[in-house]
Formats: sequence, C-alpha cells, structure tokens
Amino acid sequence: MRRERWIAILLIAGAVSISALAGCGQKAEDKDDEDIMAGAPKTSAPAGDSAAGGATGEPSLAMGEEIITGKCVLCHGQSGKGDGPGGAALNPKPRDWTDHAYMGTRTNDQLYEVIYNGKGSMPAWGKSGQLNETQIRSAILKVRTYDSQFKG
Repeated sequence: MRRERWIAILLIAGAVSISALAGCGQKAEDKDDEDIMAGAPKTSAPAGDSAAGGATGEPSLAMGEEIITGKCVLCHGQSGKGDGPGGAALNPKPRDWTDHAYMGTRTNDQLYEVIYNGKGSMPAWGKSGQLNETQIRSAILKVRTYDSQFKG
C-alpha cells in the first residue's frame, strides 16, 4: 500500500510539473471584460511581458479560457470545484471557484496577488515568469465565470 501511495504522489507531481511547463495564451480582444478587471494591480508584473508566453494587450475571456485549461484545470478541475486530479494529494485542496460565499469576498486585486505570488501549493505563476499581467488578468476573467453570482 505504501508503494502505491508513493507512485500516485510521483505521478501527480509529474502531471503538475508538465502542466506548469505547458505554454498557453494567445492575444484575443474582448472589451466587455474590462469592467470586471477594474482595479487589478499594475505594479506586480509589467504589462506585455513577452518572457511570460508573449500574450500582450487587453485581457480577454478567450485568453483566460486557454490559460485556465492549460495551467489550472489539472488542480482546480474542469468545473472549477477544486477537484482536479492534480489537486487530489494537495493539502490544502485547490480553491473551489464556484463557492460564492468565499469567492464573492475576494477582490480581483486579491486574486491577482495569489496567482502572481502563489499560495500554499499553488505555483507563483507571475513571479516565475510563466504568466504576465495580461494573462493573469485574463485568467481572473475566466475564474469569475465559475461564480454565477459574481457581479464585478
């Protein structure tokens, strides 16, 4: 039993590593999303940081969907409930984006800081250079769609 547990942990760690290395994001424009992003910090990462995947310009839901699919669903799950296979061995478990009681209390600035700097088992996507400001803002647009009660 102990050997199987270690194998499972190694497989999950490998899957998380592969996910972290996967590139994602492309430039797409969706001006309707700007209202949701008002107030996200601009000082943590330079806008248009080409070292972080090359996505520049305005945040968009389309870009956010690609980022979430490529980097986040492994742990947060397709449904955003924190039930992805990569999150099974994590403690604490990945955040449930559909939990309005919690997500409704978080500002976009707070979500940005967690994505940029990481928290607990979550990688520091911005600090590591894997996501730039536009990509992080786009991911937040997508994360907000999981909480149907969010009003911006």
